[in-house]
Amino acid sequence: MPFGRILALLAAIALLPASAAVLRDVDGHDHLLPADPGAKATVMYFVTHDCPISNRYGPEIRRICSEYSTRGVRCVMAYVDPLIGPEEIQQHRRTYAAKQPAVHDKDHFLASLAGATVTPESAVFDDSGKLVYLGRIDNLYAALGTPRRQATEHDLRDALDDLLAGKAVARPRTQAVGCFIPDLAILNSGDSP
Repeated sequence: MPFGRILALLAAIALLPASAAVLRDVDGHDHLLPADPGAKATVMYFVTHDCPISNRYGPEIRRICSEYSTRGVRCVMAYVDPLIGPEEIQQHRRTYAAKQPAVHDKDHFLASLAGATVTPESAVFDDSGKLVYLGRIDNLYAALGTPRRQATEHDLRDALDDLLAGKAVARPRTQAVGCFIPDLAILNSGDSP
């Protein structure tokens, strides 16, 4: 990493809340999370490789990241399954043509920071690291196992539009539908849920 980038990261860390951290993605690049002062917003997508609902959202996640990147929004995939390795994450990204950075949140640092409980769930942090939205990407799923033909509410896009327009996010919390994020205490104890 160039020395100038290291100094910029250190200066940015000093300005962010104590919860901010530099995390390395599965490609070996460092990212200041939850927010980077160089971005107007950071969207974190909490996913697992084996959740069919997360996987179905792959194309929409790519569209949102592509459309909003030109407006200063950074996207990061946070893989929350502690039992997979970097190779499985890389394979999953290739399968679903995911281009955005991916971190392995195996200790649930990011999921805990955002309050994420299911996959897929999205969290939006402003440039200062404040959580301004947590919830569903859209309302494609009315309930678990009950998809609509198409989404009629686009909660994540609405939150990003509000934030980028300098307004408070109108609906800062929505309920995501998906696969539960594994409970680390249960996994570490060896008990089954």
